[in-house]
Amino acid sequence: MERKEDQQKEEEDIVCLDESFFINDNYQLTTFTFGSQVIQLFCLHSASTDFDLTGQLVWPGAMLLNDYLSKNDEMLQGCSAIELGSGVGITGILCSRFCRDFVLTDHNDEVLKAR
Repeated sequence: MERKEDQQKEEEDIVCLDESFFINDNYQLTTFTFGSQVIQLFCLHSASTDFDLTGQLVWPGAMLLNDYLSKNDEMLQGCSAIELGSGVGITGILCSRFCRDFVLTDHNDEVLKAR
C-alpha cells in the first residue's frame, strides 16, 4: 500500500511543460534609425533559438545591411523584391520605402505575432 502511495505522490510531482514555457514573447517596441529613415517595430532584445524562433530579434547583420541600404537607396528605386524569412521585418520595411514593390514573408506563427 505504501508503494502505491509513493508512486501516486511521484506522479503528482511530475510537471509537464508545453512549448510556450520556453518561448519568449516579451516583445518591446524598439526604434531604429538608418540615415533619415526611422523604423519602429516589436522585437526581442535577446536571442531565442528554441523552436527556431531566430526571427524574433533584429540581427547585427540586418543592422549593417540596413545602414548600407539607407546610404545607397538609389539602387533600390523601381525594384521589386521578396524577402524570404523576414522575421520581424526590419530590412523589408526599410526596402519597402525605396522599392516599387516589396513582399515580406515568414512562416513561424510565433514570429508573426511580433508584427
